[in-house]
Amino acid sequence: MKADLHGIIVVNYFVATLLGLLNQDINKITSVLQQAAWLPIAVIIGFLFVVMFFLIGNSTHKAGIVITTLATRMSMVFPIFFSMFLFDEDVTVIRLIKIAITLIAVVMAIYRKPDKSIKRIAVIIPFVLFVGSGSVDTLVKAAQHLFVPDNEISIFSSVLFATSFIGALLALFIKKPVKNSISLQTLIIGVALGFANWGSLFFIMKALNHSQMDSSLVFGVNNLAIVSCSLILGYIVFKEKLSRLNWLGIFLSIISIILLIRY
Repeated sequence: MKADLHGIIVVNYFVATLLGLLNQDINKITSVLQQAAWLPIAVIIGFLFVVMFFLIGNSTHKAGIVITTLATRMSMVFPIFFSMFLFDEDVTVIRLIKIAITLIAVVMAIYRKPDKSIKRIAVIIPFVLFVGSGSVDTLVKAAQHLFVPDNEISIFSSVLFATSFIGALLALFIKKPVKNSISLQTLIIGVALGFANWGSLFFIMKALNHSQMDSSLVFGVNNLAIVSCSLILGYIVFKEKLSRLNWLGIFLSIISIILLIRY
């Protein structure tokens, strides 16, 4: 039995929810939730997480893992803009030029020459992911800066991932109301993704709180690492074919991230 995308998403968010709970004093959860100003934003981000996850799965299938990852990771320009203009981080002409280069790099990296074999959806979905992922990262930054104390990050992540789990479960039942048992492969991939998802949210919020670096640097380093790993995976393991323009965009993407994190 092959791995099932819907099953992977459900298991992933269930595991991520449990990890958040296990990393927190269970007795504190009720009292924290009763006065948590961040509760609505956690629910909103949780819903958007599961929507983005389904889009990522479809985009990976239709547009490829490299293009999909670049579209989601380069969306870091959204929280960078948000941080610069609302949280008094440095706004300079040089930094704005760097962000413009980043946007151009995204367009070049995900561009596909129109032909009969490539459906329009393979180009549209990465752009939707670019905007959607950027919006989610911006909301995470806003929650971290305005609402979530450091000692409540685990509870925040649990509520967020529990919302995603419920949304994924409902989507699974709507699409496959009677089926389906979860295969071992689905379970293994889902658990691995659950650890990765929880860890990425928890540690980036910790980094934003404690690293004493501007948000643009934190997001830049994080995204550079993910883009680099995805390039290796897509090109070496999956043998994905990219045009010269795509390769130029990928190269420019990496250069632009490096430029963003250098002051």
